[in-house]
Amino acid sequence: MIGRYSPHLMILVLITAGVIGACTQKRSEGGEEQSSTAPVVAVKTAPVKRENIDRVVTAVGRTEALRELKVFSPIAGRVVSINVLEGMSVTQGDVLATIQTKESLAAIAGAEALVQAARTPEERQEPLRILRLAEETQNKVDVHARFRGIVAARKVTEGELVPENAELLTLIDPLTIVFVADVPLRDVPSLKVGQRCFIQFATVQGRKFDAVVDAISPLSDIQTQTVRVRLRFSGLKSVAPEIMKTDMIGTARIITGTHKGVLTVPKAALLRNDETNTYSVVIVTPDSLARNLGVQVGASSDSSVEIITDAVQVGMRVVVEGNYALADSTKVTVVEAR
Repeated sequence: MIGRYSPHLMILVLITAGVIGACTQKRSEGGEEQSSTAPVVAVKTAPVKRENIDRVVTAVGRTEALRELKVFSPIAGRVVSINVLEGMSVTQGDVLATIQTKESLAAIAGAEALVQAARTPEERQEPLRILRLAEETQNKVDVHARFRGIVAARKVTEGELVPENAELLTLIDPLTIVFVADVPLRDVPSLKVGQRCFIQFATVQGRKFDAVVDAISPLSDIQTQTVRVRLRFSGLKSVAPEIMKTDMIGTARIITGTHKGVLTVPKAALLRNDETNTYSVVIVTPDSLARNLGVQVGASSDSSVEIITDAVQVGMRVVVEGNYALADSTKVTVVEAR
């Protein structure tokens, strides 16, 4: 026997069922909407590696020629000839210039004055003889190159009167060009003569010049707190003179040692907090969430940096693109970096 229910009770049951169903559907739809609108950030990652990395000291400096000579006139007189121009190559013993002595100049000028003062041919005979004698016995001094090199500067022209010790020109030996780096005092204890290094110049794109530490100055600069370190180029004979000049500004990277078998990440993965002077990397968890990990840094190369932390293991993926301002637990989609 089926019991009878009050019409009012039936209506209440139907209304309650509808409300519950509506709420359940709303929660379901809300959940789906929240899931579909959750932020997903596209990032690129690279693996943590274990490798050897060099310890490097970086310093700015410029090129200098160890063999640079200013050529002076040994006497006072007139420049009869100057045989070189800037940029010309000379060999040892070449005549660079010829100087006529001031005594010869005076003797010839006096004889010429006597000739001009004579009024008759007979009066000119003796002054002319004196003039010929002055010209035949005039003294000229040749100035020779003391070594093989290139003319860097020329200060005089032919016919010019110069005093004794006047600067005529400058010679440099391009094979003696070195790089003088200004190394911060804090880095000097790690330097030794013979350490390998390479040098790059902004004016010579895409090329590194091999060198070695040749000498370390015992003096420091009180203003800059740096020490001058001379670096000698390797294979300078193979470098064209038009490439290597003096006073070229460059950056030297001196290899002071090697850290073997250390954990490294690409430099692009490293984040620095300027306020706290700390570093971190962002890893991607197995469920595709970003996680920020604090790290300490060690040696670095052109592309990689040593990281020191127990929380990072070989093979972990670190974010190298899209890591700036990426909050913890952000959902990410990974595009592998090549």
